[in-house]
Amino acid sequence: MLPLWLLYEGLRLSLAPQERNGAEALITDFLGEIGPHAFTVVRIAMMCVILVSAWSIHRRQLPWGRVVLVSVLEGAVYGLMLGPVTAALTLQFVDPGKPLMASALVVDLIGSLGAGIFEETLFRLGLLSLLALLLQRACRAMSVHPLVGTSLAVLISALLFSLFHHVGIGAHPFEIHEFVFRAVAGIILGALFVLRGFGVCVYTHAIYDLHFYLTN
Repeated sequence: MLPLWLLYEGLRLSLAPQERNGAEALITDFLGEIGPHAFTVVRIAMMCVILVSAWSIHRRQLPWGRVVLVSVLEGAVYGLMLGPVTAALTLQFVDPGKPLMASALVVDLIGSLGAGIFEETLFRLGLLSLLALLLQRACRAMSVHPLVGTSLAVLISALLFSLFHHVGIGAHPFEIHEFVFRAVAGIILGALFVLRGFGVCVYTHAIYDLHFYLTN
């Protein structure tokens, strides 16, 4: 995710300095107690995680170039498929609603990169992982297959991911079609996280958002 993150930071600072993805805002506001340096703390934490990951990759002599290429290509394919697949599944639950309208294109495109990074960090890497850990332990204690716990973690994180878009300042008005659409997308992204990993999820989400705004 390093190239995507650097691209997001560079474009945001140069073209849309006030742009903040909702998940990024949630994280920085949570860190607001430390004062005006919350942005800096988030950036330092992100870079530390990336450096630790790079050290781990180097130590284990993993073919990082091939892994990066596969992650980006998978993310591109899944990102272009995410909209049509999610829309088709959503129609199984609710009637189609009105399409979302794009606002200023540059801001939306920059926000798409932030969404891929921060929403996946918060809802998949953070929330889904924590829920899976807790629910798998509960399942083992009750002699239930751990896959049940993982599935519940994917579902709960997907519902909270969708609800997140309808709360707070500037949130979308609640409409069942939009809520179900994002919940289904969250389930698909959660399954990708479990099966294919975090990097694929980040690129899938970001490329889907980029494709949406460019085609709408």
